[in-house]
Amino acid sequence: MSEFSSLLEGTLIPLYKPVGLTSFNVVSRVRRASGIKKVGHAGTLDPFAEGVLIIGIGRSATRRLDEFQLMEKEYIGRVVLGITTDTYDSTGKVVEKNDFEMPSESQILQSLSKFTGEIFQLPPMYSALKVKGVRMYRAARKGIELERKPRKVNIKSIDLLQINSDGFEMKVICSKGTYIRALAYDVGIDLGMGAHLGNLKRTRIGSYGLDKTKDLKSFVSWISNEQRGS
Repeated sequence: MSEFSSLLEGTLIPLYKPVGLTSFNVVSRVRRASGIKKVGHAGTLDPFAEGVLIIGIGRSATRRLDEFQLMEKEYIGRVVLGITTDTYDSTGKVVEKNDFEMPSESQILQSLSKFTGEIFQLPPMYSALKVKGVRMYRAARKGIELERKPRKVNIKSIDLLQINSDGFEMKVICSKGTYIRALAYDVGIDLGMGAHLGNLKRTRIGSYGLDKTKDLKSFVSWISNEQRGS
């Protein structure tokens, strides 16, 4: 291990995950650049999502990742009404389209209020949760629907940010384990027109907001350059 790699051991850093990468892709890039095998992340972000992803480098840092898993998360998401997909987001196959009349602000607020506090949420079929050792998304890709059990989550608040021509934007503050995709789907059902999550940005984990994140590409380049110079 190089001198610089030794200095990186124990580092916890909030990175900005761009759209198109899995959380594991981010871990792999940091691992490859640093030369440190023990690298992990706190809280998976789907490939279509972007925003704050906390990375732990080295054994002592990865041991602390559970602390960040338990912290509250903040998201901004765009809900698209009238279209339901199998993944509950914009990457999935359209399974239903409905003509609808845009609900009023009061109707949307009333619906959102039903999903605040401690609720039981049914996870999406396309999720990384395991049922009898099998990842649900792997079974779903083969057309196999595994039994899903509702999970208790805590949605501290949902703020309506903006109403668009095809839906609305919301800010959600929630606990570990909350699926914003499932929230969008459930709100669509409640409004009687179906919905999916058009895009998603995680804006905060605990006290680590977007202003504290480092650009992934720049961070990896910096590590690579320092490694060459050490």
